[in-house]
Formats: sequence, structure tokens, C-alpha cells
Amino acid sequence: MTASLLSTKGITLHQMEVFEAVARHRNYTKAAAELYLTQPTVSIQIKQLSKTVGLPLVETIGRQLHLTAAGEALLNTCHQVLRQLQHLDQTLLAFQGVEAGTVKLATVESGKCLLVEQFKPFLEQYPGLEVSLHVGSDAELQERLRQNEDDFYLFSLPPTSINLATVPYAQSPLRVVASTSHPLAQRKTLTLTDLAQANWILREPESSTRQRLEAVFKAHGLTLRSNLELSCNESIKASVMANLGLALLPAFCITALDANLTVLSVPELTLQGQWQLAYRQDKAFSPAARAFLDRWIESSPSLAIGA
Repeated sequence: MTASLLSTKGITLHQMEVFEAVARHRNYTKAAAELYLTQPTVSIQIKQLSKTVGLPLVETIGRQLHLTAAGEALLNTCHQVLRQLQHLDQTLLAFQGVEAGTVKLATVESGKCLLVEQFKPFLEQYPGLEVSLHVGSDAELQERLRQNEDDFYLFSLPPTSINLATVPYAQSPLRVVASTSHPLAQRKTLTLTDLAQANWILREPESSTRQRLEAVFKAHGLTLRSNLELSCNESIKASVMANLGLALLPAFCITALDANLTVLSVPELTLQGQWQLAYRQDKAFSPAARAFLDRWIESSPSLAIGA
């Protein structure tokens, strides 16, 4: 027991933060960029940490970094310690009232404009607060949610694997779009069978938009044809306008400025996106996060956008 205590008492908080970032990214360079450190500095910190513990914490197989059993055990402790420090920060901020603090939010690329429009009135009411927004893929957001990295998440289809509380925000229909030069663009109405014969530009597999589209096709015994997968709506629109295929996009992403883009009429395909602000039910809110949630509920009733 004494040897175990001696092997860990030299670990610093900074080393824990560095190790947690490396373990999360499975990459020294990405961890260094997040922490505003150089890659050699991160590598040295991990080596020193392994020396302190007396066991290897990471190993590289091929080009992929993996945690050892000791690394997994240390990562679990890092999560607990960093989470407790975060709670301490929130407790100390509570003594200051809603005068300082940061609200951390995350969403997918499609939802960023919906969140940003809420920032101005909130920051006008609480000028001492800061807002941090992370934009990533559905898979990345779900991992951040599991690690409790943010206060709030804006989803169009919240995950069901974690106990979440949600606040409905905005409804937005999903539209099938094509280039104005696409053969189907000349048709007044289309069927799902027509769409199944065309090539599609799809989001990543974890995308809720893609999952809904695939579910509809599967329910009708049809398969989506696709040879292009993109994770950004702007890139998808550009590819559609280049006549590389059809795509399904939120209506609010389509504007009159999108030249050479047309919305197809498909009576069988009426999909509605429901954006929801989500947070973990076990989340311990800071005064800043609580103020954001209260204002969101008061000033952001469920809306229909892009209809």
C-alpha cells in the first residue's frame, strides 16, 4: 500500500489535464493544440507521468495510440479529480452571484446559427459572463456529453443512452434538394422510388438527419445510393449545386442566395427536425449556466423555422 501511495503522490494537476487530453484525443498533436502547448512538451509530460507512476500509461500500436490498463485506471481518476475541481469552481462562483463565469455549449454544424442567435440578448443581460461554443460531429458531441465536458448541447435527435433533460427549441422541416440541372429537378412531384434511383450526398453515419432518411427508405424496402459522405452542410450544398447528387438539408440552411439549388417536392417524405437544448440530469450547474437555462426557457419558446 505504501509503495502505491509513493508512486502517485508526485502527480500534478497539470499532468492530469495533459494526460486526460491525450487519452481523449488518442493523439499528442491534437492534445497539444487544445492545451496551447507544443507536441514535445505534451510528450515529455506523459513520459514524466509514467515515470512517476512507475508503469507505462500509453502504447502505440501501428499509428494508433492506446491506453494501458494502468492508463485506463489513471484516466478514471483524472475524470473524478477534474470533475470535483469543476464543481469547486462552480461553488466558488456561486458566492459571486451571476457576475462571472463561462457557459459551455456544443452543437453540430447545423445547429450553430440557432445557438448564436441566443448569445446576444444573454450577454447583454449578463455582461460579465462568457460563452464558449464547440461545433463538432454527432459522434463527437455524444462523447463530450459522456465525459460531461459542457453545460448544454443542442441536438436535433438527442441520444437515448444517457439520462438527459431536454428543452424543445425550434422545429425545422428537412428538404430534399438538387441541382437545377439535375434530371429530377424538372419533375413537379417525386416518389421515394424516384429518389432511390438517384445518387445521394449523405452526412456521416452518426448524423440524425441521415439516420432519419435511411429509416424512411428502409421502411419502404428501398436503399440509398451514395458515393459521397460529407460532414458540413455548406460542403453538401456546394456538392449538390455541382450536380453530384441529392441531399437532405434543414430548411433554414437553404436560402434564396443558393444559386443552382432547388427543393424537390416529395409528398412521401415529410421529415421534421426538432431541435432541443439538452443537458445531463446529474449536471451541477454553475450560476452562469443556471442563468443561461432560465433565460433560454423564458425567451425561447418552441418555434417553427425555415418552413
